[in-house]
Amino acid sequence: MAEEKISKEVVESYIFSTVRADFGIYSERLLLRLVELAQREVKGLDFKGGSSIGKVTVGAWGDAEITIPVKDILSGEDDKNYSKAKTAVKGLMGKFLEYEDDKKYRATHILNEVDVDKVAGKMIIRVNRNIWGAMLDFSKGFRKYELETAVKLRGKYSLRIYKLVSKQTDPISYSIAELRQMWGLTDKYKKVDDFIKNTIVAAKEELDRVSPDSFDYSLTASKSAEVNQNKKGRPSITFVTFFPKRVVRNESADALRKEMSPSMLLDREVMDLLKNTLGFEPEGIHANISVLDMAAKEFDLYEFLKKIAPSATRAANTQGYVINAIKKHLHEKHGVSFVNGTIVTDPKAVKRSSPRRNEAKSLADILGSKE
Repeated sequence: MAEEKISKEVVESYIFSTVRADFGIYSERLLLRLVELAQREVKGLDFKGGSSIGKVTVGAWGDAEITIPVKDILSGEDDKNYSKAKTAVKGLMGKFLEYEDDKKYRATHILNEVDVDKVAGKMIIRVNRNIWGAMLDFSKGFRKYELETAVKLRGKYSLRIYKLVSKQTDPISYSIAELRQMWGLTDKYKKVDDFIKNTIVAAKEELDRVSPDSFDYSLTASKSAEVNQNKKGRPSITFVTFFPKRVVRNESADALRKEMSPSMLLDREVMDLLKNTLGFEPEGIHANISVLDMAAKEFDLYEFLKKIAPSATRAANTQGYVINAIKKHLHEKHGVSFVNGTIVTDPKAVKRSSPRRNEAKSLADILGSKE
C-alpha cells in the first residue's frame, strides 16, 4: 500500500507560541493537539481537515475536557507501557506556564487533571480555563504551521523555532535573554556559544533536513561597554535574527497543491462545471483539491461530473454529494482511499479508465524534479 500524507494547517495564537516555558518533546506534541482542538471553538476562521480526537467539552466555568488518542503524541513511535504519555502529562502538570500581552501578565498551571485509559488507548485531559483562553486568543496575531511536520520533529527547540518561522517571510529578532526566558533556559547553557549550539544550530540542522519551513540566522554583538566589561576576545552576542526560508525538497505533495491555483491542476472544462453547474465556490474547490486532483489523474473527471450532475444538483448538499461520489468511485474502481488524512492506494486495484485530459498538467510535470 502506498500512502501520501495530506498536510493539515494549524493556526496557533502568537501569545501561546511564545510562552515562557521549557517542555519536553512529548509535552510539546500534546500542546500541539490541544491547540488544534482549541481552534474548533474559534469562529470566523476556516479550519480544514479531520481528526481522530474523540470529543471536546467546555464547562460552564470555561475549563475544557478533551479526549485524545495516546497515539496522537507519539508520531509513529512505540509506547506499550505508556511511558511517553506519562512523560508528556508530567511535563505539563509539573510546571506553571507564563504568558502576557500589553495589558496583563498571568502564570498558571496548564492542566487540571489527566486520566490515561490504557485499555482504550485514550487520554482524558482537563485544561485550565485560562490556558484554554490563551489557546483561543488570536487578538495579537497568529502563526500557521503544518501539524504533520510539527509532530514529527524530534528536537524541542526545532519545534519551538519551527512554530515561529513557519509561513513567515519577514526576519524575526529576539535577544538571547528573551529566548532564554521563552524556552525556560535562564539557568542552562550559561555560555552563549553553548546556548546557540544546543538550541539554534541544532534546530536549524533538523529543520533543514525534514521541514518545508526552516531558517538562516545572524548574530548581533553588543556595542555596550558595560555589557562587554572585562570581556576578552569578541564582544558578547546579545541578539539573534531568524530569516525564514522554504525548503522545497521537504514539501509534501499536498502542501504544494495548496500553494497552487486549482486551475493549474484541473482542466478548464472541469473548473467551469464545478463552478457554474455544481455551485462550487473557489474556496470549496481549493479545500477539496487533493480529491479532485487525484480523480483527474485516475479517470476522466469531466465526463464523470457530467454524469452525476443531475443527481448532485437535486441533493440537499450538492458539493458534499460530488466529493463523496468521487471518493466512492476512486475507492471502488481505482483502489484509492482517503483514510484519516492519508491517501492510500493499492497498486493491484488501480485500473486507469483514461488519462486526465491534459496530462501535462500533472503535479509532477508542473513542479518538475525536486532534486
